[in-house]
Formats: sequence, C-alpha cells, structure tokens
Amino acid sequence: MMSCQKNVMANFDIHIENSDKYDDRRHDLHKMEIYKDGKIFKILPEESAPFLNSNIKLDSLKEGKYSFVYENIFGETIKKEIEVVESITYRVSITPDYLLKKNKISIFENLKEDEAKLVFRSTGCFHQDKDSVMIINKDNNYFLRQKNGSLKSIDKAAWAYFVKTENKIREIPEDGDCTTRDEYIFYHKGKSDTIYDGTCEFSIWYTLKDYLKKNKLQ
Repeated sequence: MMSCQKNVMANFDIHIENSDKYDDRRHDLHKMEIYKDGKIFKILPEESAPFLNSNIKLDSLKEGKYSFVYENIFGETIKKEIEVVESITYRVSITPDYLLKKNKISIFENLKEDEAKLVFRSTGCFHQDKDSVMIINKDNNYFLRQKNGSLKSIDKAAWAYFVKTENKIREIPEDGDCTTRDEYIFYHKGKSDTIYDGTCEFSIWYTLKDYLKKNKLQ
C-alpha cells in the first residue's frame, strides 16, 4: 500500500534584520532556538560564535511546524512560527528590534489640543549631543514645530511613528554599563519625564531623525 504522506524537503532562508527600515544599526542575536512540532530541533549558533550571522540557510527540512524562539533587544522572548508544507524555500524574517509590549504611558498618543516636547541628550567619552522635537495637536490635526518656529503638518502615519518611537523609548532596559549615556526627556503640561539609556544597544533618536529627514518633515 502506498503512503499518502508528502515527501517534503524544504529550505529556510533566515534573515536577521530590523523591522524599522530607518534603523541602520545592526542588532546582533546571541542565541536562537528552533523547535519542530514542539521539540527542540536546533540551537544557533552551533559553534562558539559570539552572535548569529545575519543570513542563515538550513536545508533538507521535513514537513512540520517550526518555531523560532529568541530574545529581542528589549528583553522580550519572541516566538515566530512557520509551517512547512511544501518543498520550497521559506524566507524567515527575525527582527530583534521589534517590540511587542505596549507601555501604559503614551504622551504623544494622547495629545489633544496640546503640545509635547521630546529632548534628546547624549554624552560619552568623545561626544556631546543635544536635540529636540515638538508635536502639537490642534483641531484634531498634528503638527511639528520647526526650528524657525513655524508649524509643519504631519499625517496620521507620521504621528503613529512618533507614538511607536515613544513606546520603544519607554521600554529601554534599565541595566547597562555603556560609556555613552543617552537621555530622553518628555515635557508635557509643565511636567518632565526622563528615560535613560546606558545599554549602547539602541539608536532610537537617530532613527527618528532619519525618518524625519527622508520623509521631508524637518
């Protein structure tokens, strides 16, 4: 009697990449576990390498449900699942910069007939940097305060990017012994809120600036 089971021989083309295309910083993964049908299949890297290559290829994979488990740069455990059913190459995108959690505090998201300012400061052995950005909500529309004092209208997509950026800032891990120290200070309704980054893992401000530049918002 002939078996009806498929003789699947598939491949994985695994890419470790950023979910945010404006973030050009490389975020290394030091470990990733791959499971097949709930059982451990492979642990990467297989040798004593300090981190995984940005592109990994696995071949001769049989039919089944594969899970990729890793820790993102925010300390969250991420699980991505791929079901192999055909003899094809499956592209697997692993994004260490992608944040699942939504912080309960969001000044930019809750702006209404008001304004909020984000100040960035960075100090290190050989540099000092300071910059800021202000968002204004008026008549249900959003604006950016330009350096010359004028207002530039932004659409809901740009506003959503600011909301996502604030969420990332508020989820930066507190530990870190980097010689560079970044500060993110939110000013709103006469109060200030400061988040520190001493990890050397993030480039959130420079990613935001790149977003503004490429979308001609500053």
